[in-house]
Amino acid sequence: MKTKRITYLAAALGLVLAGSSCEHEEIYEPLEFSVRLAPTNTYRTGEPVVFHFGGNADYITVWNGDLGHEYRYRERTSVPMDYVEGADLQIRLRQRYGGNADVSNLDLLVSGEYQGLSGEDADADRQIVEAIGSGYNGWEVLKYTPNKDNEVETLHYDITKYKENFSFGMHFFQEAGTAMRTYFIDPKITVQLKEYGEQVYNYSSLDFITFSLASEHASDPYIHNQDGNGNLKMAGETGANSAANIVFQGFNAGAANMPNPVNQWAFMQPIPLNLIAPDTGQSIKGVTDDVRSYSYTYDRPGTYTATFIVGNGNYQGESGVRVYELTFTVIDPIE
Repeated sequence: MKTKRITYLAAALGLVLAGSSCEHEEIYEPLEFSVRLAPTNTYRTGEPVVFHFGGNADYITVWNGDLGHEYRYRERTSVPMDYVEGADLQIRLRQRYGGNADVSNLDLLVSGEYQGLSGEDADADRQIVEAIGSGYNGWEVLKYTPNKDNEVETLHYDITKYKENFSFGMHFFQEAGTAMRTYFIDPKITVQLKEYGEQVYNYSSLDFITFSLASEHASDPYIHNQDGNGNLKMAGETGANSAANIVFQGFNAGAANMPNPVNQWAFMQPIPLNLIAPDTGQSIKGVTDDVRSYSYTYDRPGTYTATFIVGNGNYQGESGVRVYELTFTVIDPIE
């Protein structure tokens, strides 16, 4: 059978020294290390590629070179914006109580222009929120059916056009002397990235800032997670309501000690939707391990660069850290 020729980055089986030794007093054994591709490798998808080690390295970490495990991307936090092929805002919504079935006490909003609140400068943030409230300029109001009493809905909205600077907002409001509905809200963002597939932003990875324009809250407009009805509760903080990540607890008309009227907001701090976690490596040897070889199976054809970070160490830490690379080509099985 025929296989493609293996190409190495440099001589001596492609070993490339890309690091430098740390300086210590003479307490470390000098690092000696070599890595070579096993001569029996076939370099086909679905079959292990085997690497043989020599020397005395105490620590070995490998970056296999496939998607999500490339050493050159170890500090990368985003991909080009044109990698965003689609973005979906999912809102799990449950509504309870309230008055007229045709009346809503909640507007759901999305924007690509919003720059965020400081969360610290109440006077400046108040001006921003009041400007938004004067007509929702720069925001799109999402449609949903109000007062589906205690019915759980999962709503989906295409937010791809806001991918460069996306934000989600909620406005809870009520006229004085009327009932205020209760809302249970669980937001999630799903982004489709070219090559990287689905990236999910759950509530825990989103940053929200609340702001109340009710006169009762003038001294503390960021108020939330307080006891009792008439309060907005956000998960992840003391006083949260476990029924949902975001809960606005409504109240009956004429209830005492309620904000009058309600004018409560919550804004997700804006983010670009091309974010991605840095690529990662895998530790395959510690100081007490005896590791003479390592194998990894690649499921896609292509040219890969496997990177090995090696070093020696003692009670003071690692020393003599070096970087070795091997480049090779993997092909589909030959029929």
